[in-house]
Amino acid sequence: MPDDGGGVLAVVEAAYRQHFEVAPSRASVSFVGVEPIEILRYSEGDSDHYVSLGMARFPMADPSESIVDERTAPRAELHLIARGRPDRLWRNLAVLAAAPAVEGAVFSAGGRVDLGEPLATSSRCTGFVLVESTLGSVRYPGVADVQFLQAIPATANELAWSRIHSVEALLARWESASVDLEEIFRDAVPLDG
Repeated sequence: MPDDGGGVLAVVEAAYRQHFEVAPSRASVSFVGVEPIEILRYSEGDSDHYVSLGMARFPMADPSESIVDERTAPRAELHLIARGRPDRLWRNLAVLAAAPAVEGAVFSAGGRVDLGEPLATSSRCTGFVLVESTLGSVRYPGVADVQFLQAIPATANELAWSRIHSVEALLARWESASVDLEEIFRDAVPLDG
């Protein structure tokens, strides 16, 4: 039987411990009317993995739905990889992780989110495209598997282009141009042609 989300989060955090095998740095953000969202940062070489802890506490559902089946409604946590520890990046990830509870957002692989402002000072990236994370998913009895979604930073132009051509087409552009997806201060990939 589903609980208040604490059991789900314990399983998620155990999966993080098993995957990264080091203790994280932690930051917590509170939003009015919402349980705190934690962002855990795991260092790996010159990159940092930022993961949310708290988004999967409750299932994601469109607010217009009158009944949400906790056994089947999707749950997720976010995973972001970046270098240089940019300012505000962890907070923007927390804002995104709180969106299902605050705004009724439902995130899935292939989605995109534009926050409308730089992810960090001097960054051209203003949002993310969401793909399946290498972290996979975890199970907790009585609820849908918790999916880990990798949030890849994208510029406003890239996000607009992907609305027309698809996230898959943008990922292919990035791959063909050898774009460094861990660099949030990069220029947009050429989108002509």
